[in-house]
Amino acid sequence: MRWLGPQQATTPLVQHILLALLASGALLYLLHRFLGPRGRRALIVVVTFLFGLFFGLEYFLPVRTKTLWPTGLPNTGGSAGNLLTPGIEPMSNILAVIGAFTVGLGVYSLVQVHGRNVLRRRPGWHNSLAFFISFLAMFGFGLWQYSLHLPEPLPPTLTPLQAFANNGYEFLFRGLYAPLQAATFSLLAFYIASAAYRAFRIRTTDAGLMMAAAFVVMLGQVPIGAWLTRGLPNEGVIALLRLENLGDWVMRWLNSPAQRGIALGVAIGALAMSLRVWLSLERGTFFAEQK
Repeated sequence: MRWLGPQQATTPLVQHILLALLASGALLYLLHRFLGPRGRRALIVVVTFLFGLFFGLEYFLPVRTKTLWPTGLPNTGGSAGNLLTPGIEPMSNILAVIGAFTVGLGVYSLVQVHGRNVLRRRPGWHNSLAFFISFLAMFGFGLWQYSLHLPEPLPPTLTPLQAFANNGYEFLFRGLYAPLQAATFSLLAFYIASAAYRAFRIRTTDAGLMMAAAFVVMLGQVPIGAWLTRGLPNEGVIALLRLENLGDWVMRWLNSPAQRGIALGVAIGALAMSLRVWLSLERGTFFAEQK
């Protein structure tokens, strides 16, 4: 188990991990076997409510530096906290483990969908085959390169296996993945330009105002805008009519308040959605299937 990382896994740690996996699997099997749909739904509601209540209470309860409010127990954490503060780290670890399981479920779902495409030779199955090849190659070389623990910068002399593993990872990540990611995001510029063209067609008064504001802001950001109004003074009231100053005024006094209002509305909506999820009022896929 020396390949796990700098913090080498010991035998007790491996045993604890295996026991935890076995216990978790047994618990999930028993819950699925003996709990009906209503029981599973009630369990999800209770766990969701308790976790949300824990994080909410820890944030809003008073904190003390020397003691844990309200018990008066000594605070050994080094920072201000309350009775629930010592549980933040274990709860965060639980969330990290749950997140890791969700990644595993995502990989399983992708393998299931693309595997069916390849086995049944559906249209576009070669794209699914490319997914398997790239996934296995990146996973294998990434794990291999990580297990070598090569220092940065790389030493001048590497063994043939070390050089092959490092070069393979660098080729897949920096030579293929990074350029493909950049090319994919660069395509967004064309979609943005197309959306802007459709949005800026002047058909109403609102569209005309938006077009005028966009025209002023864009010209204020490029040198040609400053060149067009170079004859206006740099100081005084008339200086506001210079395109660079007018564009800055639009961004500061019109755009910023609008963005803050939108952000406030998004925050209120997120709070409302969080309350619905916390109280299990939001009907997702699981609850929708339960009768």
